[in-house]
Amino acid sequence: MNISKQIVGYLRSRSLVLASIETCTAGAITGMLADVASVAGCLDVGVVAHTSAALAGLPGAAGSAQPDEPLARALAEALLAQRAGHANVVLASIGWLTPEQERSVSAAHCFAWACLQGDQVVSASETVLFSGRRAEFKRSIARRALLGLPRFVDAFAS
Repeated sequence: MNISKQIVGYLRSRSLVLASIETCTAGAITGMLADVASVAGCLDVGVVAHTSAALAGLPGAAGSAQPDEPLARALAEALLAQRAGHANVVLASIGWLTPEQERSVSAAHCFAWACLQGDQVVSASETVLFSGRRAEFKRSIARRALLGLPRFVDAFAS
């Protein structure tokens, strides 16, 4: 079973609806899930910010576009609040590739996941170093973001 089908099944089995924020993957994470026929009811919205100005203008960014864990968490938590009643779990995948990194990439990327536990927002984040060519880099980021979702939900949410 591929990761997308696995994650859609996971979301469905727990009545979760996902919203996401992505930077350098340009919607690949949301696109992977949207390709699964049974995704209806499990996917709310995918936000792509492909420039630092776009990222800094999102709710939760507070004008900062420095890709780090605090920003990833703030964006995930803000999107969760903004989509209340529509989405109940959020993932944020935040990082940039510089023009020098286009051919062979080695860069850090930040992830955050947020959901409600009772009346409280819980979130977690991590920074991971990825390497490879751009396409491999993006695919690895998308896989890590999606596979981190059940790990987060199972660890922090009830």
